Amino acid sequence: LQDVLGQTANIFLNHDDVSTSGKFSSQQVLTEILKAAMGLCGYALKWIHADKISSEKKLVLDDSFPPDKAVDFILLLKVALDTLDKAPLEDHHLASSTKQAVAIVMNFSTIEPQAIRDVWLPKGHMWKHVDTIFGLFKDIVYHVVDTFSDDNNLPSAIADTYQAELTPLMLVLVRLVSEHPDVREHLFYKVYPKDAIDFAVLPENRPGMAAKLVRLMRSPDSGPFSVSTITGDLLLALLGNDIRQFILTVGYGNAAGYMVARHIEIPADIIEQVRESSSESGAVNPVTGRYWSQEDTNQELANMTDEEKEREAERLFVLFERLNKTGIIKTANPVCAAAESGRFEELDDCD
Repeated sequence: LQDVLGQTANIFLNHDDVSTSGKFSSQQVLTEILKAAMGLCGYALKWIHADKISSEKKLVLDDSFPPDKAVDFILLLKVALDTLDKAPLEDHHLASSTKQAVAIVMNFSTIEPQAIRDVWLPKGHMWKHVDTIFGLFKDIVYHVVDTFSDDNNLPSAIADTYQAELTPLMLVLVRLVSEHPDVREHLFYKVYPKDAIDFAVLPENRPGMAAKLVRLMRSPDSGPFSVSTITGDLLLALLGNDIRQFILTVGYGNAAGYMVARHIEIPADIIEQVRESSSESGAVNPVTGRYWSQEDTNQELANMTDEEKEREAERLFVLFERLNKTGIIKTANPVCAAAESGRFEELDDCD
């Protein structure tokens, strides 16, 4: 069955003029073939993990084939990756065939056995599939963040339209980055070009891909498979899973929601660093991810509209409530404290 599906898919991938009797387009036929291929993968995984089904009340299947079984389905992996390389985006959305292809590649490790690794990272064209997947992801991220520039609109836009497209792409990228140091370095410089990290600017306001990922990560939606949480996984993986470097690069204010979702504790020396480095020239404030010398809170507040101040206060309120509930910190919520002290100004509806 795999051979039939693979050979038929290759016909439609490599020949645009294949006749389908006029009833269906080549893309529609390819989508149905890949759906069948995904169904075959799902059936095989259930069969491979049959012992778990009988011995566990709640089955949690591995999300990839075991190394000794993966080669048996290598043709499906090749067809899926070829589909990703050849199927273009449709108005900043994945084509139906591309969605099926991403679902298939998620079932495979990228590192073992060697035959599978060579499919992911082909000799002579090592970055072919990596760059394709990252390119699809980058296009959608730029479109989402630039179109829904207001942080308050991002969560609903993602949940309504882009969650099912961004999350699988990021899960594949996280696996590639985590399993291959060369891939991590390659993609790191696509997100953080050499000498391009400007600590004089807030991480979420810097130019390029890194700032857009920070914007996605700081979205209030923090479920374990939400776009914001998986974005944090990707950034942390790109930074070598070094939580201190992660906080300094993206700013703790941006990272806090992600760290709560993943139950990551604040490194003990970070708080001490805040105290010790605030007067040092060239030191980075780990809370904001920007040089201390660039911190001018009063000026920033003066430049914000009342609506922007209100949104920022709401974001801080939710953040501190989460931190207190999870036990990561125990402190008074500064928003509540400010309200109780009378430092908030009540605005009229017309304002």
